[in-house]
Amino acid sequence: MKRKHLALLVLLLVTGLACLLPERVLADYDLERMQVTAEVNADGSLSMTRKIDYDFDDSANGVYYTQSLGQGQKVSQQRVEIKDLESGKSFHPVLNNQAESGNVYHFSKEGNSYKFKVYHRVEEGKVQVVYRYRISGAVDSYQDASELNFKIIGAGWEKEIANVTATVRFKSQNLSFLKGWVHVNAPGHLTVDPKRGLVQAKVAALPEATFLELHLLFPNSLVAKNPKRHSGEIAAKVVAQEKSLAEASQAKQARKRVYERIGLVLFALAPLLYLPVFFKTRQSGCKVRSKKELGHNFALPDFSPTVAQMLVNKKAPDSTALSAEIAMRAGQGELTIKPEQEGQNFRCVKTSKYRGDLPLLNKIFKKVGDGKSFTSQELTKYGDSKGITSSYKQWQEDSQEALIKEGYVDKQLQERADKLTFYAYAIMFASVAAGLVCFFLYEESEQNFFCLFLAMAWNLAFFALSVLRLHRFSSLTEKGAKATEHALAFKQMLNDIGQFKMRDIGELILWEQIMPYAIAFGLAKKVLKQLKLEFPAEIAADPYWACYYVGSSGGFATSFDEAISSSAGSGGSFSGSDVSSGGFGGGSGGGAF
Repeated sequence: MKRKHLALLVLLLVTGLACLLPERVLADYDLERMQVTAEVNADGSLSMTRKIDYDFDDSANGVYYTQSLGQGQKVSQQRVEIKDLESGKSFHPVLNNQAESGNVYHFSKEGNSYKFKVYHRVEEGKVQVVYRYRISGAVDSYQDASELNFKIIGAGWEKEIANVTATVRFKSQNLSFLKGWVHVNAPGHLTVDPKRGLVQAKVAALPEATFLELHLLFPNSLVAKNPKRHSGEIAAKVVAQEKSLAEASQAKQARKRVYERIGLVLFALAPLLYLPVFFKTRQSGCKVRSKKELGHNFALPDFSPTVAQMLVNKKAPDSTALSAEIAMRAGQGELTIKPEQEGQNFRCVKTSKYRGDLPLLNKIFKKVGDGKSFTSQELTKYGDSKGITSSYKQWQEDSQEALIKEGYVDKQLQERADKLTFYAYAIMFASVAAGLVCFFLYEESEQNFFCLFLAMAWNLAFFALSVLRLHRFSSLTEKGAKATEHALAFKQMLNDIGQFKMRDIGELILWEQIMPYAIAFGLAKKVLKQLKLEFPAEIAADPYWACYYVGSSGGFATSFDEAISSSAGSGGSFSGSDVSSGGFGGGSGGGAF
């Protein structure tokens, strides 16, 4: 599928989803800060204060937040506050599940989740939204300790959150004991302070769809009125669980570091894969001398403009070569080319001398025109709807095959060059893809990035050397090398036109035969300008020169190009575990609309 078609499909899909989910019309914003405080109450509930700082780059209708809970837990005493961080103004939206504008909010329950949807129009700027509410049944009490296992920030956020602070605070200080662990897939810092009665986790940047979980053990006296009481002891089990999670995480990190080192070593050794290119290009075909050695050649080539272009450019012929073929046939009397609409459109007409030896041209006459003539505008207009592209590509392939059949190119050497070129580019693309994977998956460290940079530079350097080696590789036979030298020297002569008298080379009839080569080499305008200076009267009187105006002005070549292109185509320490210990609230998250 072409890129523009894919982009259109994605746009239609996003538009359709926007209609179905109006709260996700993807307002343009960043989450600059989130401060979450959970105060533990005597009945085992949590008094939540969640402050979220949004930075809007564009207009938005409001924000939303979903609080996911466990079985039997409820949200109550909810309130919402909005602060404009630039003006300092505060707003207190009222609960109104009917209105969808003004400073109001909807509050609803679906399954085990509670959703806030706040309507507050923002044009752009920084806004803080504060949610206050109470979560019941958050703490479980056992004979030896009470446990809070809470994903205080859920994985439902679609954007990275910067400057995250998550705090669990108790109403008492100087606790007899307090143990805490954090689980999050991001670097940060954990503070467990029994004297102040708090546990606090800080993360500089929390990736999207990533939870932050706090797992705490504390005295039962802090939740004396908690109705959720269980028999048995919990402390030893939790400590063993967290130890196991920490060990597993440490082992995972150790394996990851080993894999990273192995990956870097393999990445650094990847250039060795280019060695076959260097070995298999040691023996090549006949070499071609440099332009300086060749100088100028004034003799008309005994091969076609298409062959001349392919030998010089080392690739398939393009639309200018095809335009040159038409011009050559017009000069030989097989075709006539007449400008129409003040040179904006050109009509190509068969004559009785038309040989029909170019299948692509035959198809253009039949499919685009009326069988006898066609215009450049018709060719541009109809494009691939008439099957021109497939015929054009077939002409290119046939032209390249002809180089082999006519003895200019060695087939085995050409196949070797094609395979090695494909191989070199495949290795390059694989190396770049591997480098990007490493960049996103590896631990963020200066050492890793430096090693990746060196390895990438090393790979690209070898790729460049391989391309240079392939560029110098020759698949030419002796005949092909001589023809290439002739074509190069002939092109150099045309490029240096004006440094000599054209009449010294030959009369206008010779230059009529030379002009198709000038078109194929992209030098038609330059040559025609000089011809008009030296042969003004002859050119004005000769009707065949109309075809060269077409070639020099890009008439049919431009039409071919347009016809073909129309069908192409994110002081304590962390426990080290990012695995959940089973806390509630994992699906919590939000955004803006």
